[in-house]
Amino acid sequence: MNRMLWMKKSLFFSALLWLPFTVGAQKISDLQQEAPAAPTAEIPSDLQVTPVGDWSLVCEAGGAPPCAMTQLGKDPQGSPAIEFVVRKVDDESAVIDGIKVEAVADIVTPLGVLLEFGLRLKIDTSEERGAPFRICQKHGCLVREPLSAEVIEALKKGKTALITVAAEGAGPIEIPISLRGFTKAYSSL
Repeated sequence: MNRMLWMKKSLFFSALLWLPFTVGAQKISDLQQEAPAAPTAEIPSDLQVTPVGDWSLVCEAGGAPPCAMTQLGKDPQGSPAIEFVVRKVDDESAVIDGIKVEAVADIVTPLGVLLEFGLRLKIDTSEERGAPFRICQKHGCLVREPLSAEVIEALKKGKTALITVAAEGAGPIEIPISLRGFTKAYSSL
């Protein structure tokens, strides 16, 4: 795939990532308040959303690629806290540190996370993996991480991915992501 098409896809889904946070919690400290407003952003008419288990498959109108799979993770109080998005990489030459990149995960959190803590991912009882935040903008903070075939297989076989972030004064906050429907959604990308 050429670089320009890859950038277009990234921009398309990066815009999609910010949708749920334009109305919902703007800071991680908001997660600690009682009954914060749930996101109510409307889905643009040029996107088609199809539920697949606990995931949503999001494509351009008519189901045309590029597509991504997404899930909104909730904090311990049940309020929307993060968005987890997975996109396949079509470039056969995508290799980082000698490992072929199969997909990319974009995880967006509200503002107020402790950046030096980063984000941690644990699939069922596997070893925890860490990732740094890339950028924070007015709608939240982004972690963008390549996913190897090994990680994709763990997600396919798993039941829950546990995302941990930390907030000033609140410490670590664990946000579960259901993996029900992950395999079918990923196969549809």
